[in-house]
Amino acid sequence: MYILGILDLNNDCRCLCSSANAKKWEIELNSLKTTNARLTSALQESTANVEEWKKQLQTYKEENSRMKTRIHELEAGGRRVGDSDELVKEVGALRARLEGMDDEIRSREATIDDLEKQIQRMRADDQKLQHLAEENEQLRMETSRAQSQLEVAMATQDSQRGVVESVNMQLGDRIKDLLALHHELNHLLTT
Repeated sequence: MYILGILDLNNDCRCLCSSANAKKWEIELNSLKTTNARLTSALQESTANVEEWKKQLQTYKEENSRMKTRIHELEAGGRRVGDSDELVKEVGALRARLEGMDDEIRSREATIDDLEKQIQRMRADDQKLQHLAEENEQLRMETSRAQSQLEVAMATQDSQRGVVESVNMQLGDRIKDLLALHHELNHLLTT
């Protein structure tokens, strides 16, 4: 009976460990799914931002080109004496604005490059998370199969335990019968 108690305790421990592992993998899978959803959302937002910045950059470039054309027109155009100061001011203002737009274009291009790099990193992270989620799902399925196999093994062991207990009881009864027969023979021999 002592051995059977140890077997029961061992089976209970295996069952609890397997159940704990399955729960751990389930929690990990849910965590990965949540992280994946957040990264996917951030990736979509970043992609939209990059597209918007590219449109703005194109607008700036077009305006920059128009301003350069206007400056060349003003510089090449005939100047009248009265318009000279006004044209010089307009050309100066246009050049200052042009420099500001050039700076803004460079800044936006750098920002777009940074965002595109972030998007690439996020896509790589997303692929890693998807791989981990798939691996986690595979481990969860393996844990489930192991749990099923453990349950079958425990059921088989329970069945075998019943057979062993039955044999044990029969053996005990036979030993009692033999002991009774031994006492009777002893009694007969002593009388």
